[in-house]
Amino acid sequence: MGAALKTKTRKGDQARESLKSAAVRLLNRSGYHQIRIKDVTAEAGVATGLFYHYFKNLDALVREVMDEHMARFEATNEIEKDVTRGAWLERMKSHYRLVVKTYAEQPGLMRCIKQYAADDPEFRARWHASYNKRMQLLVEAFPRVMPDSDLEMREIQILVLGLGGIGQNFLDEYYIERNPELVAQNYSQEELSEWLAALFYRGFFAANPSESSLDLARSLSTVKRKVL
Repeated sequence: MGAALKTKTRKGDQARESLKSAAVRLLNRSGYHQIRIKDVTAEAGVATGLFYHYFKNLDALVREVMDEHMARFEATNEIEKDVTRGAWLERMKSHYRLVVKTYAEQPGLMRCIKQYAADDPEFRARWHASYNKRMQLLVEAFPRVMPDSDLEMREIQILVLGLGGIGQNFLDEYYIERNPELVAQNYSQEELSEWLAALFYRGFFAANPSESSLDLARSLSTVKRKVL
């Protein structure tokens, strides 16, 4: 995989960003397997030959776009900057807001991640490492917030990654696969963010979030365990 070439001027930086923005739009519209360098340069409004001043090849451009995309999800401090440290539901909701917004605005790009990961083992390993890194924060926090639990770390991993997978599968079905039964419900981004965060909280803490902390998912607090 070729590395991106560095630029030395503001104009060069702007040209590189223009090419990256064009690539994002094309990946979102057409998919990874359909785009070519000439498509990117045409979308960016630059000569095809200019592409090679900034990127060695198309893979180098796509890799940089994907790496920056992953970095947004890894920026925990930035994502949680307006959230009180101990407010777990709000912390979870802040992450889901970013994920849901990305799915809603760039479903094609999210589909491309799977395509690119299937074709490139190095990127697939990077994507898995990024996801695992984000989930590991919750795995490591679990013994602190649930000190009476007897779960082993391997069991906590099942809990955390399983809960994360539920939300990811729902968003795949709603935004990428366009499951007609889900699409017909016309969920808002904020509604999905709160529901998925509340469901994750419920599974993680084995309890509902406080009713006062919920708005669009407040009815979840009425779902309580019935002794059989």
